[in-house]
Amino acid sequence: MEERRLETTIGQLRLRSPLLTASGTAGSADELAGFGNAAATATTLGAFVTKGVTLAPRQGNPEPRIIETRAGILNSIGLQNKGADRFLCEDLPKLRQYGVPVIVNISANTVEEYSALAGKLLAGDAGQIAGLEINVSCPNIKEGGVSFGIDPRAIEKIVAGVKAAVPRGRTVTIITKLTPNITDITVPAKAAIAAGTDALSMINTLRGVAIDIRAKKPYFANVAAGLSGPAVKPVGLCMVWDCFAKIPECRNRKIPIIGIGGISTWQDAIEYLLAGASAVQIGTAWFVYPDVFVEIKQGLLKYLERENTTVQKLIGQAHSG
Repeated sequence: MEERRLETTIGQLRLRSPLLTASGTAGSADELAGFGNAAATATTLGAFVTKGVTLAPRQGNPEPRIIETRAGILNSIGLQNKGADRFLCEDLPKLRQYGVPVIVNISANTVEEYSALAGKLLAGDAGQIAGLEINVSCPNIKEGGVSFGIDPRAIEKIVAGVKAAVPRGRTVTIITKLTPNITDITVPAKAAIAAGTDALSMINTLRGVAIDIRAKKPYFANVAAGLSGPAVKPVGLCMVWDCFAKIPECRNRKIPIIGIGGISTWQDAIEYLLAGASAVQIGTAWFVYPDVFVEIKQGLLKYLERENTTVQKLIGQAHSG
């Protein structure tokens, strides 16, 4: 009964827990199975968010791909994945065995490719995909590699195209994952809302660079990489706060927010909820603490019981405190 305190809603999804895996850190099936506590972890989740899936297979970037920083990691994976066809055949059936809703993170390099990818996934999933999380941090190859995430018009086109690809009669929650590499995150957020997104997730990784002082050159072939981990938590919190405070659809929770960035304890998760998030995604901490989801769930339940409250009541409470 106490676990009902954890229930939350994202779009059309009613989740038993506000805890979700973060795309890019949880793989697409095999990584979860590789943990000895996979079954225990699955029971803590409201949904499983996959690694980014693309239309065709991708090899990813050359090594090295990950290095540690003082308070997180820099990664330059490059969206390595099997492609949509193999994801549907090999990974989706494995994920469904855990009994949690599956949200597929999707990536593409053109507006048209996003729509085609969504159509392929939803046509071939036999109703097993509960949501799509659109990664708009990808480079727009038609515009010289500029990120879609900083162009509100491009975001509107992408979200509208993905929404149009949802088969008639299907209920699929569309989430737009926003980049933090922008001056005002409410601008792309409003564009996604105007195009019909059901929810927002924020933030994706921050751009960062590391230099190898022995080789006297950048560590990564692409120079810049994505920073995640505890260092980005204040940025993620700020952007969740801004969208909840400044966008009416977020404030009235018509468009819920999923908070991402630096969450490694139950206290971190509570902060995001109080700032306006309806759920949170946990990624980098999972690399370090295999039981992080179990520990955060236990901490959340104790806090909610002590405060005699629920996740739903905590959402955005810091704005009125």
